[in-house]
Order: sequence, then structure tokens, then C-alpha cells
Amino acid sequence: MGVDTSKELAHFLEKLRFQRNISQEEFTSGIISNRQYQRYIRGDSPMPFHLINAFAERLDIKKDVLLLEFQNSTVKESYQIVSFLNHITGFEFEKAAEVKKHINPNYIIDKDNLKMYNYSCLLHKYYQKNMSEDELKNDLISLIDYPYLLNRQSISMMELLVLSQLIDFVDETEKDNITSVIQSFFNNPDLVWTGSQILTYHIIIFRLAKFFGTRNDYHQVIFYSKYGIKLNHQAKSIINQHYYHYFLALSYYRLNNINSFEKHLFKCLNLLLINFDDSKNKLLLDIIQKDFNIDYKDFMIEYIKKSLS
Repeated sequence: MGVDTSKELAHFLEKLRFQRNISQEEFTSGIISNRQYQRYIRGDSPMPFHLINAFAERLDIKKDVLLLEFQNSTVKESYQIVSFLNHITGFEFEKAAEVKKHINPNYIIDKDNLKMYNYSCLLHKYYQKNMSEDELKNDLISLIDYPYLLNRQSISMMELLVLSQLIDFVDETEKDNITSVIQSFFNNPDLVWTGSQILTYHIIIFRLAKFFGTRNDYHQVIFYSKYGIKLNHQAKSIINQHYYHYFLALSYYRLNNINSFEKHLFKCLNLLLINFDDSKNKLLLDIIQKDFNIDYKDFMIEYIKKSLS
């Protein structure tokens, strides 16, 4: 068992111990010293596999069931924390508070999940105007050990997520360095994603498309917007779908490709009108009318007429 997996398992054992109201001294007595147990929790050394039987018996659970629960718990934990982040980025703070009630940061198993939880809490404070932009920037830098991680061969999805946030706070040279690292990740032909990661992918893709839009690099905007749409198609979801079509419409409009502009604007408007009562969607409708100097209702009627002729 590797050190990282051992540490995660030790944290899971701690979670079960706490839920069963067993003290650490009672839990480790007759198995190992409490001092050695603390080393496993810190990840100083890997836990020998044979100890799992002993701890499972102490918890009155079979070893195989314990390991299965461990696997399921990490998946559930990931979904919970991603849901927490999703509500925060969507400014749904009441829903975020409800999810947070079920997360105990002291017993988060996966180290990247803990970082994502801390990142989510930082965003929440920032969006609630309880911390400044400089404070957020400094805390994000500390969270992922920036800029040193840029030179590492392996960067986690969580670290890429924070890097995509830092784009808003760094100078132009640093923006180039960050986007280059993120792009190399998405250009990897072996890239795979899991269900709990799809929202994270979409947040990063959205930020890349938006960033290249600020630089008037419309071909890159088109690439990442289509990437996001493809990801939605594969996952049978519509995360950020209206924004992707809006980005595509704006890019093709700037490139004077009128047919593609109209096609994606129509798709964007269809998605927005499905959720017309959403205040954020109403805001985007206002932006569309100003960007293209159109009345969206007139545009849709004319587009349908042209499509039928």
C-alpha cells in the first residue's frame, strides 16, 4: 500500500472511529502504539496491510466491507465537495450552506478533496466580500504552491482549477505561463475524466474560453467552447452550454462568419429561454441584445423563417 493511499485509509479509519465515539487510545490499544498510528495519519509511513484486519475487528466490520466502504466514501466525498463548489460558483449560497453541513473538514479523506474544500471556502469568502482580491490571490498561491508547481511533471485537476482562477490576478507573462500549462493538460490524448470531475473540467474550460476572448483570440475561444460542448454531449449534460454557444456566436460574429454566428446564437437563446425566470439568464439576454444590437425575439422569428424557407 502506497503512502498516499495509506494516509487516506487512516483518515477514513479516523472518521469511522469518531462516528462510533471510540477514543484513539481505545482504537489502537493492543494493535499498535498511538504514536505510530499518528504517523500513518500524517502520512509519514505506509500502514502495513495486516493492520486493516485488526482495525476492522475493532470497528466490528469485516475487512472486505471496510475496504469497499473506503472506496465508496472517497467517491461520495468527491461528489459532496464538487457540489459545494458548484453552488458557490453559481452564487447559490444557501444551497452551499446545506451541503457544507454534511462535510467535516477534519475527516476529509483525499488530499485534493481537502484542497478543493478549502478553495471553495476561499471563494465563498471572496464572493461574500469578506476578503479582498489580494487576500484571495495570496491564499490561492499558498494553497497550490504557485509558481513552483508549474515546473512539476504532474499537476492535479484541483491544482489546474486554482491555476485557472489565478489567471484573473496575475500579470500578462504569468497568464501566458498558466494558460500554457493548462492547455498542455487538455491537449493530452490520454486524458480521461470521471463523473465527479466533469464540473471541474467545465469550470476550467469556461475560464479558458473567457480568457482567450479577452485577448480577441477567437480561434482559441471556438476550440474550447466546442470542447465544452463535446464534453457535455459525452456526459449527456448541459453544463455551461448556453455560455459555450454565446462564446461561439460572439467569436463567429467577430470573424464575420454570419451563418455560424446565427446558428450558435439561436442555440444559445433556446437554452436561455427554457430557464427564462433565472435572473442570470436574463442578464445574459440583455448582454446579447447589446453585443449584437438585436431584439432576440425578432432574431429568433427571422431565423426560424429562414430555416424553413
